[in-house]
Amino acid sequence: MQLSSITPKATLALCLAGASQAYADSVTDPISTFGVIASHNQYKLTVDDESDKERLNQGGLFYHFGNKLTGQEGFIYQAGIEGQYRDKDDVEYKSARADIDLGLRAALSTNNYVDVIVGGGYDWGRIEQDDIGPFDSNVKLTSKSPFAKAGLGYNYLTPDYTLRLEVGARYSINSEARLKVNGESDSVDLKDKVNPYGELTVQWNKGINSLPISTSLYYTQTRYELDSNSAIAERSKLKQEQVGLRVGLAF
Repeated sequence: MQLSSITPKATLALCLAGASQAYADSVTDPISTFGVIASHNQYKLTVDDESDKERLNQGGLFYHFGNKLTGQEGFIYQAGIEGQYRDKDDVEYKSARADIDLGLRAALSTNNYVDVIVGGGYDWGRIEQDDIGPFDSNVKLTSKSPFAKAGLGYNYLTPDYTLRLEVGARYSINSEARLKVNGESDSVDLKDKVNPYGELTVQWNKGINSLPISTSLYYTQTRYELDSNSAIAERSKLKQEQVGLRVGLAF
């Protein structure tokens, strides 16, 4: 066969087949997943049992690396980072999270696995608003929160897809909020809180002639309370609930 008889389409098909076979041969190895996030957030501020709610949509990017989706019995792990952003009515909302999970997985049957994970990470968020009030003030409210994490996972593996359900909680440690107005700032400590989360993930097209796609539907809850003995601090609470969707490519 002459090289000139191999069309570009045939060459592309051969490349895709080779890449897919390489993936199929290593489905239990760690993988990278990179993609986009879309989320809906509800902020509920409660003062003296009276509440006010604000809703906000955000979008961003994420990257994960590990074998939490692909590993079978034994040690599993995953490291990840994500960031989200929204600009609404001259107010900027920014958030970021980095975390790592470590765990042990046991088999219930050929395709069913359960695991226990522990881990930790760091949450960061900022709300920034310009030109408010009679003096056109610039205001920044920044929250910083290291956290510990524990969870339970269930994996169902097939040749074509993997389904994972994970539920657990993040425990905030030594959280801090900083308010900055026109260059002058002040910080206040936040109470340590247990914040539940849940996530349902499906990794599609595993071993098929296309790049594997990962989709995750998740829920997180974060509660903020001032670590202070003042009366206003005891009567004030802020709760954030987020429902989101991650869609990414695994490679």
